[in-house]
Amino acid sequence: MKMRVLTSTKSGRLLVFADQVAKKAESTYKVDSIPPDYSLDRERLLVIVATVGPSPSDAFRRFCSDLTKERATNVALIADGLPENVAKLTEIIKDAGTNFIDDVLTVKGGLPFKFAKKVTPDEIRAVDEWTDRILASLK
Repeated sequence: MKMRVLTSTKSGRLLVFADQVAKKAESTYKVDSIPPDYSLDRERLLVIVATVGPSPSDAFRRFCSDLTKERATNVALIADGLPENVAKLTEIIKDAGTNFIDDVLTVKGGLPFKFAKKVTPDEIRAVDEWTDRILASLK
């Protein structure tokens, strides 16, 4: 399946989760940050792993506002943030015109340090189960 995993976070834990999604889905792309080094072109699935605050950066907001079906047919989200902030982000993505998958995985990102990457086996299992659900929903 043509898919990408992109991040908008400084949390090492979320970066581990992003790597786990790519590994579980056997993605041929490396995890990239937003905005990505290579533009999106008819990705079947885009997974965004992000720390979602009350005011997303302009680059992140613009990227999400431009997620048309020509760029990514389906978008899934792993988020660290308050429910109201995640809800605002999902509306931005839905308004762009792509199919937003409502099964959002909410995680605790921890401190905003890329070197702080400690995750538990239960957290990895939750990410794996979420990834399996998302991929199964697209078959």
